Amino acid sequence: MYKKNVLLCILILATLLSRAQITMTLQVPTVGVLVKNQLWNMLLVNASGRSQMVEISLVLLDQKTNQPVLTATTMPFLLDKGVKQIQARDLGAINYTYNGPATLTDHDPNGMLPVGNYQACYSLIYGQKGVVLAENCIIVDIDPLSPPLLNSPADSGSIYTAFPQFTWLPPSPPSMFSDLSYDMILVAVLPGQGMADAIEQNIPVYSGGFVRTPYLNYSSAFRSLDTNQLYAWRIVAMNNGQPTAMSDIWTFKVVVPPKPTVQSKFVPYLTLKRGLGPSVASATGSLRFTYANDPADTVVSYTITSLNDRGNPVVQQGPIAMHRGINLLDIPLSKTASYAEKKIYLFQFTNSRRETWSVKFTGTAN
Repeated sequence: MYKKNVLLCILILATLLSRAQITMTLQVPTVGVLVKNQLWNMLLVNASGRSQMVEISLVLLDQKTNQPVLTATTMPFLLDKGVKQIQARDLGAINYTYNGPATLTDHDPNGMLPVGNYQACYSLIYGQKGVVLAENCIIVDIDPLSPPLLNSPADSGSIYTAFPQFTWLPPSPPSMFSDLSYDMILVAVLPGQGMADAIEQNIPVYSGGFVRTPYLNYSSAFRSLDTNQLYAWRIVAMNNGQPTAMSDIWTFKVVVPPKPTVQSKFVPYLTLKRGLGPSVASATGSLRFTYANDPADTVVSYTITSLNDRGNPVVQQGPIAMHRGINLLDIPLSKTASYAEKKIYLFQFTNSRRETWSVKFTGTAN
């Protein structure tokens, strides 16, 4: 019995000496960790004088809840004497277990880590009885590669509705989020106030969390937005109800829509004919027509006569300047002439070839 106790004391003493002579220095980046493989960068120093078969266990704790998000254990490996630089590729298959309400959506051993603030705690374990040879912890902040990106209303833009639709692009990559939702903050910006100060200090016109889609229809059930008031808005991405990334701040104004412009009625160009046809055109304000000036006349004289009055009196006449080829001509109907809507008038002129071109029309001088 005495010999057994002595042997047991020797083993315990050897274990304690080994533990004192093995150190673990973590080299995990405290900011910018994105994938699980980055969690295994460390330096092991074995000054015990003998090689040992060990394994490493990891617990990743959410700093806000102190609950484990994941645990992991390596396969046993031989830790030789001296200094050993460790990376994930040196550890073979790593067994991950996903825990708690913040269950990762990415279960790939080489996949993304969840966005958040964590404490990563490591243990270097020896033997089947799980003797801990070294321990160490480090704080790890995991941020998304891209925060939410605002889309509409456009930055510094104007909108015509008091109940707009807000849209944005999700943070990326989406696999980093196990339970993604959004909080939108909308505030009125006071005169002389910066938009960042407005977001931080002013009472929100709207602040709604747990929006699951990357858009929000500002309902008529909310407070109507005022015209000519400057508004600022921001989107906060949430993971498991905790803020993880914020968009930039954009501003916009609600303005009164401009009055629609009245489009003037298009008046087509009439086609003159040689001789007097049966058709009657319509004209208001002016008589527009096309004419192919094949004789290359520089000027012709026209007359407008009333066909409904006795003797067909001339109500308007004058010269028309022309150029060779197709002419688009516009003859204003004189306001001093006695045009009447229900009367028919005859426009005509004779060119240098003694050809008479004419058109019948009804109309007024407007």
